[in-house]
Amino acid sequence: MGLYPSDWAKCPPHAHAYKARTDVTEEHYHLIEGISQPVNGSNTDQHTHYYRGVTSFERGHFHRYYGVTGPAIPRLDGTHYHEIEEVTFSAYNDSVPIPYGGVVYSPDEERPTHTHRLKGKTYEVVGNEPLGW
Repeated sequence: MGLYPSDWAKCPPHAHAYKARTDVTEEHYHLIEGISQPVNGSNTDQHTHYYRGVTSFERGHFHRYYGVTGPAIPRLDGTHYHEIEEVTFSAYNDSVPIPYGGVVYSPDEERPTHTHRLKGKTYEVVGNEPLGW
């Protein structure tokens, strides 16, 4: 049984670490990793998290991504995880330069655009406040 919205404040705020690999498109793939946005929630209340970031830099470009995780999926040990699935934004059509490895890369509008599908799950709860804090 899930919790009612009035009970959410009683659950500890937390965030999740995540890692994933995109599909292969145009003979390459990208890696993603990050930490989701924190929310209050338990392993049974169906809460979700926002996540966003920039993919690894491959073949002269990067992609931005953002999404909302699936609902909390309980584990036998009382913790939970979330599934993530999204499509990246097109490469090269982003007008904001990105610093990467000490160099600032700007989009090149002469190159063709493409996207990647990513699929993965969260693997660790981080940033949990102690109960009764």
